[in-house]
Amino acid sequence: MTFRVRVFVLVALVALVATGASTYVTLAFAKSEVARSAETQQRVMQQIADEITRYGQDHGTWEGVANLAERLARQTGRRIRLDTQQFREGIVDTALLLDQPVEPITDLTTLIDARPRFEVPVWVGAKMRDQVADSMEGYRREVRFAACVTRHGYDPRLLTVAYGVPSFTYPAVPHDVLQTCGLGTGSTPESLRRDEAEVAQCASAAAAPAVAPSSAATPGAADPVRSELACMQEAFLARIGTTGPEPLRLAVDAPEGTISATPIALAVGVVTVPIMLGTLLLSRHVLRPIRGLTVAARRFGEGALEQRVTVAGGDELARLAVTFNRMADSLQRSEERQRRMIADVAHELRTPLANLRAYLEALEDGLVTADAALFRSLHEETLLQQRIVDDLQTLALAEAGELRYHRAPVSLGDLLESCRTAHQPSASAASVELDVVADPAVVVEGDPDRLRQALGNLVTNAVRHSPAGATVTLEAVRVGREVLLKVVDRGSGIADADQGRVFDRFWRADPARRRSSGGSGLGLAITRQIVLDHQGSISLTSAVGAGTTFTIRLPAPR
Repeated sequence: MTFRVRVFVLVALVALVATGASTYVTLAFAKSEVARSAETQQRVMQQIADEITRYGQDHGTWEGVANLAERLARQTGRRIRLDTQQFREGIVDTALLLDQPVEPITDLTTLIDARPRFEVPVWVGAKMRDQVADSMEGYRREVRFAACVTRHGYDPRLLTVAYGVPSFTYPAVPHDVLQTCGLGTGSTPESLRRDEAEVAQCASAAAAPAVAPSSAATPGAADPVRSELACMQEAFLARIGTTGPEPLRLAVDAPEGTISATPIALAVGVVTVPIMLGTLLLSRHVLRPIRGLTVAARRFGEGALEQRVTVAGGDELARLAVTFNRMADSLQRSEERQRRMIADVAHELRTPLANLRAYLEALEDGLVTADAALFRSLHEETLLQQRIVDDLQTLALAEAGELRYHRAPVSLGDLLESCRTAHQPSASAASVELDVVADPAVVVEGDPDRLRQALGNLVTNAVRHSPAGATVTLEAVRVGREVLLKVVDRGSGIADADQGRVFDRFWRADPARRRSSGGSGLGLAITRQIVLDHQGSISLTSAVGAGTTFTIRLPAPR
């Protein structure tokens, strides 16, 4: 998995987790808040309704209820509005009292009815009917008196409740107020007669004798009693309806919602933690290899060319580590080549240059006679050193991959013939015959000059190590998908122990490393590098006293 894909997957995973978690927390919190808000609103609504109902029951009038509504509005933070039951008239609106914006109320509404409910006993008789009629008049009188006291700025106090009908007491109310309110509180005789008529009508409607229910009574026998009880309760409400506090419609507006900090902190934590964990994992994944690369690059710059980076995985960072290691390998090889070349040059040129210096100093001191033979020897030694330097430069370029090649189809028959022509003079001087065995149709793709150089080094060595009268054979043949170039001699051969070193720089079979033959010791190393650059290989077979065969294998064109 590439680093880009890993980053994408991790970011997508974090986004999904964060989105899912935040959605879940938001929905759960919203559901909880809605339920909590509804429960709180219902509880506050009931509290306000109870307070206002109690006020109506205690005072028998709605006069002065605005003060209570304002106090409740301040306590609960709600807007309170009281209207008549059919919304025909507004009684109280705390938005006006508190100088708040007046907007339509769309929240909870409920009906407030402060009128008493006459609690009729389970038995009905003439005495109970008289009590109902007396309670109608008693309630009207009590309510008128309480309302009057309230209008004068005093609060009556609920004393007792008999049959559900309240009775009041008036502590701390001045006597003159009591006298004033006591006038005109009674009902007219006509009103009293109507009370008795309503009660009598309920008795007639029940069409049943006044009896007390017994345990032997059947369920059907109690129906007339229940009917009369219900009728009396309705009659009581009808006769006091215009006297007590009329039913009101209560509307309570909810305040602006507030969100608790705890769920918000929880949601932030649920979203933030995956993001932080994902960022931490991503940073660790990125920084660990980068830190390793940084340390390796610093140590590499300090000269530790063997420093490498551990490669793990196959993403971009791993490929970066591979690239760094390849760069380090290349630089290390280049450094080793440079050191080896310097060492080779110093090693190979130290003795010849010392000899040249010694001869020149001897000539200067007159210790050696300056003749043609001496100058010819010095000239040959100088040419040899120049050839060594040129070969070292060629080999260094080849090993660094900077040796230029101009590739083209090369006929190996023509290549071998040109090589024989070039080396014929030196072979004739050594009384060695050069023979070519090649099919003119055998062709390879390569640089003809470099191939001729590689083949020429082999021919030079073969002629140099062949006795007089011997034959050196140059062969070219195609075998399957390969083309084989062979240089076969019948010379001194190479010992088995030395065959693995013949391609080393400056190696010679001569233990004394003399240059009587004129070689630089770099020809075979150059040949091998040229062959490798042509995607080929070179090998040898040899036996001491029987000769040597060098074989070059090159890929045949398709």
